[in-house]
Amino acid sequence: MTLGRVLRDPPSPCGRQWASPPRSSQQWKRRSEVYELAFDLLGGARPAAHFLGAHDAAFPGTLLSVAMGSAHGQLMVSKLVRRLASQSI
Repeated sequence: MTLGRVLRDPPSPCGRQWASPPRSSQQWKRRSEVYELAFDLLGGARPAAHFLGAHDAAFPGTLLSVAMGSAHGQLMVSKLVRRLASQSI
């Protein structure tokens, strides 16, 4: 019995434990683009993290997970960021 150990999938033949490099995947690209947009338009890291970590009744999960899920989700969250930024000016 393994107490305190995390059981993982066996490594692939090349030694990696994931299917694709995490930082080069489309999800990480969408995450980076949405976060940069929120950072620039909302005024820094804290407002961006607060906004993207929030739940919206129109979307399942957090806004960041919606943006990472698909290109359409990224577009919808980007529109929300732009709308919020234009209202605060």
